[in-house]
Amino acid sequence: MWRKAFQRFLLVLVVLSLGVANLPAQEPTGGGSIVRDITGGAAMIFRAPKDPVVANQGTAGGGKIKGQRQPKPTAPKQDSIIARANAARSAPQPRYAEAEQQYRLAMQVAPDDARSFAGLGNVFVDQKRFTEAVAAYQQALKVNPGYTQAFLPLAFSLAALSRHQEAIEIYQQTIKLEPQNPEVFNNLSAVYNQTNRFQEGMEASSQAIKLLGDTGQAYTQGFQERNEVLSYAYKNLGNAFNGMQRYEEAAVALKRAAEIEPTNVAAQFNLGLTLYNAGRYSEAIEAYKEAIKLRPNLAQAHFNLAITYYAINDRKQAMDEYEKLKAINPELAAKLHSFLVK
Repeated sequence: MWRKAFQRFLLVLVVLSLGVANLPAQEPTGGGSIVRDITGGAAMIFRAPKDPVVANQGTAGGGKIKGQRQPKPTAPKQDSIIARANAARSAPQPRYAEAEQQYRLAMQVAPDDARSFAGLGNVFVDQKRFTEAVAAYQQALKVNPGYTQAFLPLAFSLAALSRHQEAIEIYQQTIKLEPQNPEVFNNLSAVYNQTNRFQEGMEASSQAIKLLGDTGQAYTQGFQERNEVLSYAYKNLGNAFNGMQRYEEAAVALKRAAEIEPTNVAAQFNLGLTLYNAGRYSEAIEAYKEAIKLRPNLAQAHFNLAITYYAINDRKQAMDEYEKLKAINPELAAKLHSFLVK
């Protein structure tokens, strides 16, 4: 009886502490859910979008796509305005208001040039103004459906707004344009997991791993850092397995994620959740300890570590974690204390 109540308590507290609204309705067999990342988005790779290209830097419209309309040659005035906007955005201390003003001026000069809309979207993304970013990128693609630089930041912005189905559709379109880009498959996997589409999440993360290669060959794309993406792809694979209650496979994937990138806090935390779900409490404790080493103030890790100690009837260690948690998150500590003293 106490074990069932204890399991339900941990799930509720993890959900409350994260403010997550779309977790599965069913109660898992163990102590939590990893549909979303405890550490804030580490499942997705984010690269600050590149500045729009100006004269003598390449194709103005972002690349030639078969069957798509290509941008018209732009006047020197338009290029100079976009260059000023780029410089303001890319300054050591970004001047976002100036960049926004210049991109808007560029829109007025050449309203059919996708670069100014995408550049404005970049400014909004930098400031986490995702609703405005989505509108700007969508306008860029309306002007020029072949403007490839808008796809990834648009999908990321949609995901940040929890507009998951729209994000999935954009990532799927991007795959058609960049079928060898593991970053796209990795991020698609993360969104699938967030919407409980775990089978598809498993398939997408597996494809990311396949494209990256797990034998030492680096995937080169200029802006790509192989180990970071490979670690996240294994973590997303582990999350998908966990969502399907395939805990042993989840643990293997998450351990691999942590081996590739030992600083991947989310992998260690999610490994703790997975091992707890599998009833492997001693191993879960070690995983949570590793997460805490990497991020000592990660309140949820202290909370779940205390609950896991309680599961093995180690009340002293559980109360020790409660004392640590009080200094980090008093509200979460109070909820933990109300359970531990029952």
